[in-house]
Order: sequence, then C-alpha cells, then structure tokens
Amino acid sequence: MKHEHKDVNKILPCGELLRGFANQGYLVKTDLKKFLRNRGVFFNTSDKEKLVPCISTLLLSPHEFDELREFQNTKEDNFKKNTSRLKWNSNTSIFEAVKTLTFENLIPKEGVNFYLVKEPVVNLDPKNKNKLSIEYEIERNDLNKSFYESTNRFKGEIEIEKISDHEIKLTKSYTSSESNFVGEALIKLAVNHFKKNANVTEESKLLKIIFGDFSNDDRIVFFYRLSSNMDSIYFTFKDIVNMEFKPDHFEKLPQEIEWMQNKSELKLKGKNIHDTFFIKEKKYHKNLQFWEMESSYDFKFEIHEGSCNVVFTFKDYQTKGDIAEFEINISNFSLTKGFEYSNRDKLIIKNKLLKLFEKNKDIVYTKFLQYLEEKKAIA
Repeated sequence: MKHEHKDVNKILPCGELLRGFANQGYLVKTDLKKFLRNRGVFFNTSDKEKLVPCISTLLLSPHEFDELREFQNTKEDNFKKNTSRLKWNSNTSIFEAVKTLTFENLIPKEGVNFYLVKEPVVNLDPKNKNKLSIEYEIERNDLNKSFYESTNRFKGEIEIEKISDHEIKLTKSYTSSESNFVGEALIKLAVNHFKKNANVTEESKLLKIIFGDFSNDDRIVFFYRLSSNMDSIYFTFKDIVNMEFKPDHFEKLPQEIEWMQNKSELKLKGKNIHDTFFIKEKKYHKNLQFWEMESSYDFKFEIHEGSCNVVFTFKDYQTKGDIAEFEINISNFSLTKGFEYSNRDKLIIKNKLLKLFEKNKDIVYTKFLQYLEEKKAIA
C-alpha cells in the first residue's frame, strides 16, 4: 500500500500540485467523482481527464484533502497465498501454544531497508481456539519521492489452524517480497516455538506444495483440476487464459514439438488454449514442465457479481527449480456496476474471494493426493 509522506500534514496542495495528487493511479475515477459530488459538482462522465482538471481548480479545506488522502490509502497490492502443513504432537490448543510467542528479532537490524510498523497482532477466532491469525505491516522508505507520493507499506498475515488431531495448517498471505520475507520469518519463529514447547517433534518439517512433488504429467493434471474443478456455489469456470511452461530438456521431444527445443520459457495467452494439440493430448505431457496456469471465472458472492482471473503458480520455478512453492492470487478483478464500489470495498470483496479459492484449493489438492495414491496402487 502507498503510505503518505511524513510531511503531508504540513501541505495543503492547490493548482498543479493538486493535479498531480489527484492524477495518481491510486485515486480512481469513482472516488474523484464522489468527491466532486460532495462539493456540489456533477459530471455525466467518469473520465479522469475531465475530473482531474476540475479538482485542480478548487481550493480544498484540510478536511477535504484528508478525504482524498483516505481514498488514496485504500489501494493495496495483490495478495498471494500459499500453505504448508505440520504434524501436531500435542493436546494443547493453538491459542495456548501461541500465547507465549514473542516477536523479537523478527527482522534483521542490518541489511534490509524495511521495518515493522508495529508489533504483529494476534487475532483469535472467538469460536475456535484452534484457529488464529497473526497480522503484520511493514514499511519500506524510498528516496526521491514528491510530497504526495509515499513510502511503501505492505501488509501480511499468517493463519494457523488445527485441521485434525495430528496436523496444523499455516497459510501465508503477502503482498510483496518484503512482506513474504517477514511471513517466512514468522512461520519459522512459530515452528521453533512449537518445537521448544513440545507441540511438535524436533524432527518435524513443514510440508509444502512444491514443484518437485509432481511428475510432469501429474503437474498438468493438478493444474487442470484446480482450474476446472473449483466446485463452489460462488464460482463458474469460464476458460484457461494463460499457461507458462517449457520443454523438459531431460526428455527427448517428439517430432511434432521439436520446435520447442532450446526454448527456456513459453507462454500461451488467449481463448481455448487448452485445446492446443500438445496440451490436449496426454502423450506430450511428460515432455512439458508447466509452472503457471491462469483461469477466468464469473462469481456471485453475497450481493456481489463480477468476474476475475485466478493465477495458480509455482512462480519462482525459473530461479528455484524443484523447490519453488505453489501459490495462488487473483488478477483482473472486476465487479458488475463497479462504479458503485469504493477501492476499499473492492479490496475487501477481492480478499474474501481469494480466501474461498484458497479453501477450495485445499480440497482439490487433498483429492489429488488420493488420486496419486490410487494411481500408485494400480501401478
């Protein structure tokens, strides 16, 4: 999230300064139109090229500038989610186990350019002592910013839930490499704390969904199941719109796809790309290493309707190879009659949808593991 410059309270912009402030991407046309309407100025267009010049002619009160600043501060980056599991060796509830957890030395004092805004906050589920979340926010200071631009603030969250008598699930949500760093540090801190208090055994390791867990064939099956089998009353699968892959250089390529030889990255975008012959026909699957698939959905959730794309990805595969971790995020999010929603409302709805997709991902993955066991038994 873009956070305000430390001196923003000392300045009340007008003219070109105000134009620059209002023209930021973090202030959307819906917010600007609403602001002008409160001023008694009505437009029959939502074109920022017309709204911004009008705002730049105004003399704002401090309260009105605060209102625009509030619109700005609701903008957030995309949340990404990934999960890991850990064997639980205790009758202690998650709340009791975390109660004495401290967050000292979470971020190195040297070598990084960000810090915690405040100590992470533990949120307990009032209905379930075996489920809680740890929220945190970091700030990264950048140089050469004008007054209305900002230092960068990024939020993150770790959810810890006991999913059976002998297993817990840790879900990491982050928006940047910095908040991912802190999320990883928090998980490591929590696991070491659990080991110290004998909630888990010393030899226990986090079980993650990583690229190397799958054969080339099975990875494609997993992606397809995620894309088309997100069974839910809220989502309707439409199409696969993007796939990223490369040939497996340890496999001899069939003649039909020899043209892929020496290619390090291939992308397919568009409609019905899953009908491409080398994707549709299973005989080629052992030769291809897929690490990302993006699918489009329509959704109806609560009183909201719209569409979105969901990215299923081992996003670090190109740099980390077999140990790249799986994650999901929402892209191209839009709401029917989106002009009626503020940035804050859109963000809340989007994050709720991502949690639903993450929950369904767990169901799909559990069934997929059963499929692999059955496949192994037959072989």
